[in-house]
Amino acid sequence: MSTLQDFIHHKLGAKPGPAPEPPAPSASAAPGPGGAKQSGAVDSSAKAARARAEGDLKGDLFYTQAQARPSVKGWVESDETVEHKLYSKEEFPQG
Repeated sequence: MSTLQDFIHHKLGAKPGPAPEPPAPSASAAPGPGGAKQSGAVDSSAKAARARAEGDLKGDLFYTQAQARPSVKGWVESDETVEHKLYSKEEFPQG
């Protein structure tokens, strides 16, 4: 009789034992007080904010290539932007 047959009929005799202890971290994996600085989201966000303030990084909408201008009725997009969006929605429908 196969173990799969035993599994299907819930007749497995071997029960799993306790889980083994996780391995202890090695001493070489932990950086010392003078070790390499770890990068994190806070540091990169600070760099991005500094770049925006200096003018090296544009706002998020700058990179979308959408052209719009403010008006009394709200933002009015250029004809090129509207045409590009229509073409994009035909080629890549989102639902």
